[in-house]
Amino acid sequence: MKTQIIKIVSVVLILITTSLQAQGARKLITKVVEANGGINALHKLKDVSFDYTFKVRNNNVVDVSKERYIFNGEVSFAHYTKRQVYALPQLKGTHTQFFNGTNTVSKINGKVITDKQPAYIGHALRKTNYYWFAMMFKLLDPGVNHKVVPPRKVNGITYKVVEMTFGENVGESDDKYMLYINPQTYLIDQFLYTAKGFGVTDPSLMKVKYEKIDGVFVSTYRKYAPADWDGNVIKDNWTEQFTRNIKFNNGFDLENIQSLK
Repeated sequence: MKTQIIKIVSVVLILITTSLQAQGARKLITKVVEANGGINALHKLKDVSFDYTFKVRNNNVVDVSKERYIFNGEVSFAHYTKRQVYALPQLKGTHTQFFNGTNTVSKINGKVITDKQPAYIGHALRKTNYYWFAMMFKLLDPGVNHKVVPPRKVNGITYKVVEMTFGENVGESDDKYMLYINPQTYLIDQFLYTAKGFGVTDPSLMKVKYEKIDGVFVSTYRKYAPADWDGNVIKDNWTEQFTRNIKFNNGFDLENIQSLK
C-alpha cells in the first residue's frame, strides 16, 4: 500500500512539474510572438509578395522564386525563375506551385504534375516556405508543444532555450526545434531543427536576421548548416535564404494570386 501511494505521489509530482514547465515555456513563447509584432498584426496585413533565393553556398546553386501568400488559410503560391536545388531541377520549363489552403497543384509549362514524388516536393516546398516566412507568428498554433530547457551561452549572450515539438497530425512531419530566445529582444536569433519531410533527421542550426516592415519583424536572411543538438556546427556547409522586395496587402485572392505581372 505504501509503495502504491509513493508511486501515485511521484506521478502527480511529475504531472505538476510538466504542467509548470509548459506554462513557463508558453509565457516565453508568447513574449516572442508579441516581440515580432503578433499574429493579429500579421493577419491585418492580409497577404505578402516577395522575391526568394535559396542558395547552397559551397557549390553556388540556387532556387529563385516569386512568392505570394494569403495569411488567412495559409495560401501559398510560387513562380520559379531558377531551379537548381529542391524545386525539381530535373524537369525543364516554367514551374509553378499553388497551395489553396487544402491541396497543392504543381505545374510545368502549365501542365499539372501527377507523378507522386515531384508532386510531393511541390507540396512540401509550399508548406515549408510559408512556414519559414511566418514561423515566429505561428509558435503558439494549436498542437504545438513547448518545454523550457537549460539556457545556453552563444557569443556572450545567455539565451533562454525552449524545446518545441508538434502533436499528432500537426504539420507535415514530427520535427523537433530548439529555440534560442534573446533575453533582451525576445527575438529568436537562432534555432536547431529537423526537416524530416525532406528526409533530414539530424539537426541543422539556423541563424536568423530580421527587418521591421509595416510593424512586424520579418526574417529577411537565414542560413543553416548541419549541427548537433548542442548547437555545434559539424559541417561548414551553409545554405542561405534571402527574402527581398517584401510587399504586404496586395489584394490577393484565390483567383488573382497566380496572375503574375
